[in-house]
Amino acid sequence: MYITEYISNEIKPGKFGYSPNQLLEVVQENKLTHLPMFKGLDFIGNISEEDLIELSFENKTVDYTSYLENFFLTDSSTLLDAIQMMYTNQANILPIINEHSKYIGSITENDIINTFANFPFVSAEGVSMLVSIAEKDLSITAISNIIEANNGKILGILIVGYKEDSAYVLLKFSSSNLLTIGETFERYGYQVIQKFYNDEKQELLQSRYAQLLKYMNT
Repeated sequence: MYITEYISNEIKPGKFGYSPNQLLEVVQENKLTHLPMFKGLDFIGNISEEDLIELSFENKTVDYTSYLENFFLTDSSTLLDAIQMMYTNQANILPIINEHSKYIGSITENDIINTFANFPFVSAEGVSMLVSIAEKDLSITAISNIIEANNGKILGILIVGYKEDSAYVLLKFSSSNLLTIGETFERYGYQVIQKFYNDEKQELLQSRYAQLLKYMNT
């Protein structure tokens, strides 16, 4: 998941000599929060859409130095680094700089979403289940064993957060033994918070209720 696999050169960075209106046109045309800026061949930072809107009323070249935000990825960064940096800087585009401090491209929020959408954790058909367990008892091996012991195939495990002393884990797996897996989790101390499939218990109750009504009407 190194970022170099997803580099794009579709969006051209801004130049220090461009007017705010020229830069703003690029930002708005591509729906960007920021635009990487260059002075000559040197990357000097990113300028936000908000600042460009403010500066656009001057309609002339300006000194952008005091408006620049200095965040970027290196070519050894990963997709997870990109997500964290976008969140921290509230940006939907990140410039990528190599070991020689040269700009080699950028990655956008849409690039990341499209990439993750093709991961089996997201794209493969299966069951999604959110469970919580005491943080001290959290074991990926134990989770895997429960699913696989019930003839399930794991598609992904993601720790989505911690609350008080519990860990919340999002699971995705394929299995025809959904009811058994849920009950096994509960027997081992896991709390099933959400199940993103048609609950077999509910289907069973509805079936038995229908049979009862049929019996009473005969």
